Amino acid sequence: MKMLLDKQKLITERQQRAWSQTQLADVSGLSLRTIQRIEKNGKASLESVKALASVYSLNITDLRIVNAQGLNQVANAHPVVENFSFLSHSAKVLTTTVFILTTLVILFMLWTNIPPAWLNELRDAVFSDQLSTITLKVISSCLAIIFTLTIAISIGLVFDVIRNEGFYQYIKGFIKSGAFSVPSAFSKMQQAMVSYANFLAKPLLISGIIILISGAGVYLTMEDYQKNNMVRLLEKF
Repeated sequence: MKMLLDKQKLITERQQRAWSQTQLADVSGLSLRTIQRIEKNGKASLESVKALASVYSLNITDLRIVNAQGLNQVANAHPVVENFSFLSHSAKVLTTTVFILTTLVILFMLWTNIPPAWLNELRDAVFSDQLSTITLKVISSCLAIIFTLTIAISIGLVFDVIRNEGFYQYIKGFIKSGAFSVPSAFSKMQQAMVSYANFLAKPLLISGIIILISGAGVYLTMEDYQKNNMVRLLEKF
């Protein structure tokens, strides 16, 4: 026997926990296909409803649409648009980790006068080479951050396209709904930014561990003159 559920409530409960459909499937014991079908048409078996209610710590009646008015509203409603999320939770972790690591590597190369030379060439093509050395270094660092941020976000977006989540999923829902609200979209973007800031600890921890291990390995293989150069670099700060 199929039950008709409140699709928007199901989606809201999942997104409030920053879960992807895949994560919800893992937690609830249901298949990803089942989760996708339930959130699309609101129909679910009693066993599926029990599993979702248990995961969300709700009663079955909290998820069901039990009155005729609710049934009519669901039948006449526009397709549900996923709450805005530029990147899914997993993609955010991946993007932030890639950004931190690649930025630190390129900045280290810049401030120790190791290539990439192309970054300085790009800088010199836009800015005057008569500026002070520190200013030129700062400009190169900013260009490096923009470059690594672009690469990291691109990786996150591709990751979400493969998993059918994040911005890609939102655009699909938006196209199907035929509705758009600038204030609502702006508000959801702000919520996404706040949510992004709340989980920075995880990618920072991952990056920190990788940096410590890599730094120890690099330091142990350095020649004496390289270690001396490193000490002089640190003394500047």
